Amino acid sequence: MIDFDQETWIYLALIAIAVIYFIWNSSRIKQNRKDRKNENFRKRYLERKRTKDPLQKRGQRNE
Repeated sequence: MIDFDQETWIYLALIAIAVIYFIWNSSRIKQNRKDRKNENFRKRYLERKRTKDPLQKRGQRNE
């Protein structure tokens, strides 16, 4: 096996930490984007559902 000195192991560990962080961060960004898209879809769906109901107009509640 290749014999590395202490400084090389430190550099390899820093590179590994950076790669793991970037992979983790990109998956988190994708999940946040997906959640935001679903939230926007739900808002549009509820708005459409509310406007289709003839008894309930926008901004008014049924009491």
